[in-house]
Amino acid sequence: MTDFLHNLIHSLPNAVTTVIMGVLLLYWLFVFVSGAGLEGLDIDLDLDTDVDIPDSDIDTDSDSDTDVDTEKAPGFFMRFLNFLNVGKVPFMLVLSTFKFFLWIGSLITTQFIEVTSWGVWSLLILIPIGFVGIFLTRFATNPLVKLFKEIGYKGEEEIDFLGRSGRMLSNIKDKKIGCAEFVIDKNPIKLNVMSIDGSELRYGEYVLVADESEDKKIYLVSKEISMRNL
Repeated sequence: MTDFLHNLIHSLPNAVTTVIMGVLLLYWLFVFVSGAGLEGLDIDLDLDTDVDIPDSDIDTDSDSDTDVDTEKAPGFFMRFLNFLNVGKVPFMLVLSTFKFFLWIGSLITTQFIEVTSWGVWSLLILIPIGFVGIFLTRFATNPLVKLFKEIGYKGEEEIDFLGRSGRMLSNIKDKKIGCAEFVIDKNPIKLNVMSIDGSELRYGEYVLVADESEDKKIYLVSKEISMRNL
């Protein structure tokens, strides 16, 4: 028992991962004591929020009858989260599983490789351990996907932006696509927007979400009539 406790902090990688596990333990104790439900196991990752497009990236021809195809393949980060079953299993449960494998992997590896003399460079062993931990996390959470599906878990609740007020972060006109920022529960979220009637909307003006495109990639906005726009 004494040797085990010594190994928990004997080398830098072990100390770092042990501290992380300690923080996670406190988090789970708080969750159980506070009685938080599945909502307490998720964080706001904005997985369904469109990636904002700078003002100069898309400027469509207003005389063209061709619709702009703004649909993009999921990025690497989204594919990575999907690989780890994030969204199918609560994020904090996935993160805790990964951190557990990272911790156990560090404790086992340092038993066979003497890294104490490496100093801060010893943290590099966490890189290959982390890669292994990613695959083990997917394998460990796969059975939970079906379980959470059966109990009705659908991931983070989708935000309804219709009627929301936000501020333009670019100038748009006609069919030009720009970016606007909306504050939801004190969290700033950037969305791709287009003027609903083609009228000019300038940077800093406040707008209202009136509709969205069929593919739900672009939100159609109109100028908010209020004193702050005057």
